[in-house]
Order: sequence, then C-alpha cells, then structure tokens
Amino acid sequence: MTEQDFWDIINNSLRHNAPGSEGQYLSISQSLATLLPEQLIEFENHLAHQKSRAFCFPVLMANFVLQSYINDDIFEDFRLWLISFGQDKFEAVLDHADHLAEFSNVEDPIEDITGEGLVFAAQEAYEAVTGQDDFLKRVRPLPDPEINYPWPDNLGQLEAMLPNLFNKYWDKSRTYELGSE
Repeated sequence: MTEQDFWDIINNSLRHNAPGSEGQYLSISQSLATLLPEQLIEFENHLAHQKSRAFCFPVLMANFVLQSYINDDIFEDFRLWLISFGQDKFEAVLDHADHLAEFSNVEDPIEDITGEGLVFAAQEAYEAVTGQDDFLKRVRPLPDPEINYPWPDNLGQLEAMLPNLFNKYWDKSRTYELGSE
C-alpha cells in the first residue's frame, strides 16, 4: 500500500460522509475489511506517519484554540480528526494551521472533534481477517518528534498566531492563563 492508497481510502470515505463522522469511520472500516493483512499493517504505518507529521506546535495551538485545553490523548484524537478531512485539507493545515478555520464547523468541541474511528480500525480489520492478535507487534511505532513550545504569553499573541481560528472558536467566556510560570 502506498501513501496515496492510504489517502484514497480516507478521501473516498468523504464522498458521502462528513469528516470525523460515524459514517465516515464505517466507510473506512468497510474499505479496510477488503484488504490483505500486509496492506492493513501498511495502512497503520501510514496513519502513524501522518499523525507524526501533525505533531507540531502550530497544530497543537490549533487544538488548544478549539478545545480550550490539551493533553496527549486529546492531541492524538485531534490529529486523527485532521486526517479524517482528507489529504488536501490535512496538508493545508500542516502548511498553516489557521487554514482549519476555512473548512471546519465545530459546534461542540468535545463531541465534534473525534478521530476515535481511526484508532483501532486497521487493527480490528486485521484481527477479523487473520484471527491473530499480533497486529501491534507488526506495525512500526513512531515516537512523537521533539517540538519547540513557544507558548504565547497572552491572548494577543495567541490571536496573532491563529487569527481566523481564534476569532471563530476561542471561548471568550473562560479565563485562561497563558505563558509559562
């Protein structure tokens, strides 16, 4: 499976489904169910690579603006959700995280931002096809890259980093402490 094959599965799942929706994840699962075990391993490796590419400070800050807080699980879920938008939109966000404001429509950050459907999709398909539970031993885990965290000292700096996302999603009703103490 090539990287383009990986993206074709994601992109095709968007034909009749919204990004991050149950329908999209069902479509992806149905596509994965038709693949050979080696292709499922390769799909998971491509997924890990894309998640690693999105492990960067601008994407982290976009996640913070939309969800008001960050932890490892939330950031992984957010990166998977970005992948669910398909190749072109994912690349646009990696190019400049503020592009996310152009095509995202988040009303409830807790409910709307989910990449959970991608977490175990290839593993479940692999186990269904092979009857084996050695999937995680066969994939290539990627460590999260080291990134610089130039956390903004105030809301003005945060807004300057991601003006469109900030204006569209920042929760003005909450008080936030920014900057390192």
